[in-house]
Amino acid sequence: MTTTQARPTLVVYKEIVGGDMRKLLAESNDSATGGGARDLRFPAQAFDPVLRLMFSQDSFGPRGQAIRTGDILYLDADEKPQKTRLEYWPPTLSRKSESRISKIHASPALGGQLPATDKGKVFVLLIRFSDGAVRCVYAYETELRNPKIWAHELSSAVLGCLTSACAKNATRTAGLVPAMGYYNFSDGTGYCHAD
Repeated sequence: MTTTQARPTLVVYKEIVGGDMRKLLAESNDSATGGGARDLRFPAQAFDPVLRLMFSQDSFGPRGQAIRTGDILYLDADEKPQKTRLEYWPPTLSRKSESRISKIHASPALGGQLPATDKGKVFVLLIRFSDGAVRCVYAYETELRNPKIWAHELSSAVLGCLTSACAKNATRTAGLVPAMGYYNFSDGTGYCHAD
């Protein structure tokens, strides 16, 4: 999937909450008003610079809208390396502050590899390596707490953001914030949307 010398340089993470799970299962129409978008949404201003690195190819959507695509690596059910293409869309007129990774239910890397639900909170990770490859994996709260499974820098960033999101959500009854952010291995900087 990547060369043995390749090392992670950047990771984008997002907690998979109930609505995201329904999107992965193609059951995302939560109201009678229609819709049912099956995408992962990100605050565009904060995430666009890093997601454009993950999705590095210029392309066009069905109506000619400029989008970005990326070839994403993942392991199939037999643990064999595979590649798929994902689309990254800029904000729309109706959602001016959100960008999105589209059609997640149809992606073999996401909807085709549904996460387990018995390992604590679930996160989708997009990891960019020094050779330019981008890999998609699910990470679980229980595994992130095990220092033998994930790199300390990554687990600290994700779990720290989860703590911030939980603290913010403790005072809310609606509009809960999922833990999402990114970590740059090259310079040790990061961003948590809940901070």
